Amino acid sequence: MALVVLVIQRRSIVTICLLLIWLAVFGVVWAQLLPTRKLVVIDPGHGGIDGGTSGGGLVEKDINLRMGHILRGVLENNNYKVVMTRTDDSDVTHFVPKVGSRYQRDLKGRVKLTEKAQPCGLISLHVNWHKEAWRRGAIVYYQAGEKSGLMLAELIQKELNTIQETQRQARAADFYVLRNTDVPGVLVEIGFISNPDDRRAMQDHNWLARQAEAIMNGLEIFLQQRTPM
Repeated sequence: MALVVLVIQRRSIVTICLLLIWLAVFGVVWAQLLPTRKLVVIDPGHGGIDGGTSGGGLVEKDINLRMGHILRGVLENNNYKVVMTRTDDSDVTHFVPKVGSRYQRDLKGRVKLTEKAQPCGLISLHVNWHKEAWRRGAIVYYQAGEKSGLMLAELIQKELNTIQETQRQARAADFYVLRNTDVPGVLVEIGFISNPDDRRAMQDHNWLARQAEAIMNGLEIFLQQRTPM
């Protein structure tokens, strides 16, 4: 009787082991079949006491934040993970030691968050201003000499040009956040707050959503072209 019980116990253990092995293999295969959730950092510029530029009763920091939340929603609905450097009307100084000016700490905080996240892309959002009120349209900037940033900027600019009348070209620049982060990054000026037409568009949720879709489409093409088949 004891021998029969022992044989049954051994068979049960073997069955359980085989089941666990099967589940482990199935889990690995299933994980590979699931879509990869790519991580993106969205950086709404300014915030807190730093309002950025302004015009027509609008303040840049508010537009940047609104656009950041819209872009976040678009990306998350398309299987991206998103980290935002700020989600409310605050700056990013509290992420770094209290050394240097508030402005310097704010920029360093954005860099620190981006470095910690290690995203596949960094999208910094801003609003343009020019003394010549006729200037309009979204412009994408990249860090001068950075090839991946150039590629990402050109692809996003191309997508933005399909939804705006003014055809723009991606531009090289020297911005602290782009210069000090080791990830493909761009700074998107979503329009000119000094232009009446752009200013109206900045208050239109549907227009901002179209811009967010264009930014995501450019990012998607960038990631596809960088990923070996």
